Amino acid sequence: MSATVHIDFNRPIALFPLPSVVLYPHTAEWIIAFEPRYRQMVEDCLRAREGGPVLDAAPIAMATYAGRSWDGERIGEPALRPAACVAKIVEHRALPDGRHQMLLHGFARARIQTVAEPDGRRLYRLARLEPIDHRPGAARRLPGLEAEIGGLIGSGELSRWKLLEPVRGWIKRGNVPTAFIVEQLLMLLSRGDSQRYRLLEEPSGRVRARFALSELAHLRALLDGAAGRGLAPARGVTGN
Repeated sequence: MSATVHIDFNRPIALFPLPSVVLYPHTAEWIIAFEPRYRQMVEDCLRAREGGPVLDAAPIAMATYAGRSWDGERIGEPALRPAACVAKIVEHRALPDGRHQMLLHGFARARIQTVAEPDGRRLYRLARLEPIDHRPGAARRLPGLEAEIGGLIGSGELSRWKLLEPVRGWIKRGNVPTAFIVEQLLMLLSRGDSQRYRLLEEPSGRVRARFALSELAHLRALLDGAAGRGLAPARGVTGN
């Protein structure tokens, strides 16, 4: 999908900050907008499609707070960390109470350059962003990397880990961009928001792939070691 969607970084993009990282490029997540400012943001983004399909709505930059808490009334916004994931709405449901439920699909890593605070009728922030991936453009297949991933998840106890079944299927079919596979693994294997944010701000696909391979190798060693000691399989692993 990302190969057919263009993000115009020459235009300001709406900011939707959350306490933690929930989205990488090539991944999707259901989000509910319930605060008045973000309900307005979703409505403005949808209005920009001018009657076209929902994918034509204006993009949304999923940002994260620089701090975990704040005191008193929320006047304006707390500070934000610079990296964000620019996303598009791919499904939308207007709820009876005025909230918006939407499936957001990530398309690009970006860095916040400048922020426009709420102004006039606009209750939410806008930002100028720039893409930070080292190799922008259409996603492609990297057979060598896929072979390494396939070798790790197709052997030992890791071959029985149910959460990796979709990854095994994508590699077997051979029609899914390798970056898509890596990003799914990053979301699955990263531990804690600090690590997830480091992977979000990492511009090098090679570095992100090395992290995925390292974590898979570590996980396989743990599972194989546990099986060798006669311990019960980890949750998400099927028995024979």
